[in-house]
Amino acid sequence: MLIFSMIALILILNLDQFSQEEASTRLIVPEGEYILSVSINGLKIEKAGPQWRVSSSGIQANENISQTQLNNIIDAWQRAYISPVSTEFSTEVFGQPDIIAVLQLAGVSKQTVVAFNIVQEELFLVIDKQVYILNSPNVAQLLEPVVTVTQ
Repeated sequence: MLIFSMIALILILNLDQFSQEEASTRLIVPEGEYILSVSINGLKIEKAGPQWRVSSSGIQANENISQTQLNNIIDAWQRAYISPVSTEFSTEVFGQPDIIAVLQLAGVSKQTVVAFNIVQEELFLVIDKQVYILNSPNVAQLLEPVVTVTQ
């Protein structure tokens, strides 16, 4: 009897973890994973020892980007929460993204490609042909000062 009452108590206290809404929101970068590099429209922010550096292949990098700003961008990516949208992926609607970000995670061979699409003044993210919206932080924190965001 005591065992069953303890199991029931544990289930009641953890009901919020079983809810559908909680399971749908997720991090772009899974918890416990670390970013090695982020490439935003061809401009790459990569780990160089304990700091971050900007490297570009033919693209003029903003030389005024400080180490603090680079740390803020990476921190924003690490804690970016997204939620799936009921909108179906369509190559006509989401075929030409406005901004493309490619994340390389430590220990993961496959890169994560995040396509930013603005459709009817709404911002959508497409990852692996699944459409999401950004919950937090805001898009400017993910992209600026690498890419200027106008809202």
